[in-house]
Amino acid sequence: MALEYGFTQEERNQYFNPEKVYSSWGRDLISDFMVLYVYDMSGNFLISKIMGLDEVHLENDGDFIDINVGQHLRDLGFREGDYNVTYKFLRRLAGRETTQFVDSNGMVFDKQVDRDVVDGQVKFFKSKGDETNKAEREEVFIKEMKYKLVETSPDRTEFILQLDDKIKNQEYIYEFSEMGEMIQYQPINKSNKGTIKFDTKDPHVLEFDIDPQDRGFTQNMVGGQIIIPDLFKVDGDEDTDNSDIVLDDDDDSPYLQGLLDEGAASDFFTDGISNKELIDIMLNDPDPNERQIADGALQERGRGRGEF
Repeated sequence: MALEYGFTQEERNQYFNPEKVYSSWGRDLISDFMVLYVYDMSGNFLISKIMGLDEVHLENDGDFIDINVGQHLRDLGFREGDYNVTYKFLRRLAGRETTQFVDSNGMVFDKQVDRDVVDGQVKFFKSKGDETNKAEREEVFIKEMKYKLVETSPDRTEFILQLDDKIKNQEYIYEFSEMGEMIQYQPINKSNKGTIKFDTKDPHVLEFDIDPQDRGFTQNMVGGQIIIPDLFKVDGDEDTDNSDIVLDDDDDSPYLQGLLDEGAASDFFTDGISNKELIDIMLNDPDPNERQIADGALQERGRGRGEF
């Protein structure tokens, strides 16, 4: 009897679900990630791994996610055997899965650090070169850019988070306060994308042509409001296709890069750009260079060069 490769019919029935579920995951290139959980066949947890978008293939503008489960397991050292895996597709709202050095004032320190053993304990100090007087060195401390879990509800659907008061990073603090605010989503309006129109067959349906880099609507927006500015109902024929709208292509020029080219400081503090504007660019601008410039400016301000 010839050998058969691939999934059996029973496995196909178990693994393949023809139902499509809408998700904007994969559109936010900065904040989207996934977590792989591996269990043995008895359901015992073995290991987990945080994975970025570079470890999956998004096809058809993100409508299909191609996951190489076997390769992911081999990367974790599983060469043979049977395992159950779970993937969770997540988007970062606040905090980061990183560690930072902070000084005694809670300010992030990202320059060279010296490691030393003092009284049997490993400690870290701001590096000042080979001739540093050890008695005058300033100690820095490792901190995770996360929030403290204070309390969880009995049904595990609600929880209370708390800031780490030893971290004074502006972005860390701002993102924490922003989590409790109302979500306002504005689509990327570029190259005829981001426009809406009423369905020609059902006037109660809006059609939305989304840009491939747009994060789109999310599940927590369900039940919210769609606000269309300057919309009027008139007697007679109504405009439903936006054919009279002329898009201004002059807004496509890089904003922050243009300021740098004109001699602006890299933190843009004297240019009147707020931290909120920089964070909005870092999270939503389709230009990766603009996002990187905004992130760098926020890091500089977080080190004490700028304030809210």
